[in-house]
Order: sequence, then structure tokens, then C-alpha cells
Amino acid sequence: MKKSILIVLLIALLAVAVGVSGCLGGDDANNTTNNSTNNSTNNTTNATPNATFNNSSVIIESLPSGYELLAVKEVTADKENIDGVTDALNGFSASYAAGSSNVYLSAFQTENNSSAQAYVQSMIDAHNAKYPNSGNVTTVTVHDHNATLITTNVTSGGSTVERYTLAWASGDKLVVVNGPATYDQIKAIAEASDL
Repeated sequence: MKKSILIVLLIALLAVAVGVSGCLGGDDANNTTNNSTNNSTNNTTNATPNATFNNSSVIIESLPSGYELLAVKEVTADKENIDGVTDALNGFSASYAAGSSNVYLSAFQTENNSSAQAYVQSMIDAHNAKYPNSGNVTTVTVHDHNATLITTNVTSGGSTVERYTLAWASGDKLVVVNGPATYDQIKAIAEASDL
């Protein structure tokens, strides 16, 4: 008898704990909080993509030889693990296979070109804070305009390898190209894009 009462009490306690924690959702399950003190640039709040900004922005029609489009998805920047970008900017990301490597082309809607440039600067600042004096931030040319190249050394399979991120402002879009790939593979996707 004591055992069955204990089980009933444990189930009731578990039900109350789940209900209080909000784990089962409810009306506010999909609400997001915009805490402007935690934003990387504090100059935009979840900008809504305009009518001309859709997933075709990250789809490359004429892929370089050896590349294949794997998937396109709608994303928010804060969920894409981009150092320095913590805002929930709406965007799209395309995954491309380049041999055994993957390259990700992402574009995020911002308020304007200045805002997009501020996000690139936030990425640079985050990298420099994490790796002071690394000298691994340079300017390169993509589509006849400047892009920021951030190089990071990571350990993969017991070896140290370089990872590359290209970022630039394209109008009111923040464009990021990265992935576990060579610099040439990253740059090929960046240059093949229309961004």
C-alpha cells in the first residue's frame, strides 16, 4: 500500500514540475523574448524578410563543377553558431557538398546596409576577443567588393585544421559563408552566389 501511494505521489509531483516548468508548451510556447541588452549590435530586432528576400537568395543556379546543393532551410542567425551574432535575424541557409566537405551559404535580413556592416564588425570583434592578436582576420575581394575572412584553428580528428568564414554586407543582408571546408571551397561558393 505504501509503495502504491509513493508511486502516485511521485507521478503527481512529476506532473506538477512539468506543468510549472512550461515544458509542455501552452499559449506562449512559440513566443520569443527580445532582450536588447543581449543583442550583438542592438540595432535591429528580428527584421522581417522583404518580398524579394526568399530562399532563392542562397540557391546558386550555376554551381561550380564538383559542387551539389544538398538542402535549403529557413533559419535565424542566433541558432547558426555565428560568433558575434546573437540576434534572431531571419534568413535562409543552403548546404552545398564539395567532395567530402560541406559549405554553408547563409543570408540574414537586417534593417539596412549599415546594420549588416555592424554585424560583420560584431563577428570580427567576437573573434578578436576570443583569439587576441591572432591576425586571422583579413579583407578579401568577393564580387568586386570587400569581404571579411576569419580564419580559426580547430582540432578535428586529433589534428589542428583551419576553418574559414567569409562575411560581408550585401545591401540589407548579412552574408556568411562557412563550413568544414578549404578556403578555396568557401570562396568558390561565395563567388558563385548572387549576393
